[in-house]
Amino acid sequence: MKDTGVDVIGLDWTVDMADGRRRLGNGISVQGNVDPAFLFSPLPVLTDEIHRVVKSAGPKGHILNLGHGVLQKTPEEAVAHFFDVTRSLRYDALFQGSVAEELQPVA
Repeated sequence: MKDTGVDVIGLDWTVDMADGRRRLGNGISVQGNVDPAFLFSPLPVLTDEIHRVVKSAGPKGHILNLGHGVLQKTPEEAVAHFFDVTRSLRYDALFQGSVAEELQPVA
C-alpha cells in the first residue's frame, strides 16, 4: 500500500496501531484507529484507549479517528468525550521524556 504513492494510510481497529506504524515506518502518515466499541465503555477507559492509540502512532504523521465510524446507539456523551479528549491532547506532554524513534518500513 505504501508503494502506491499515497500520503496517508487508514488503519481500522483490527490493526494494532503500533504494529501498523512499525510496518509502515515514519515516512508516511497513518489514520485511525480507535475501536468504535470503546465508545460504549466507561469514559476513563475510552480516554485511556485514545491515549494508547496516539502514543502507538507516534508524535507526528497521525490523524486520530475511529477505526470504522460511529456505531448505531452509541451514547452521544461518549462521542462528545472522544472529541473533547482529542482536542485536549498535548503532544509535548503525551510524549514527554520519550525519544522519537525513526522507524523504517518492514520489508
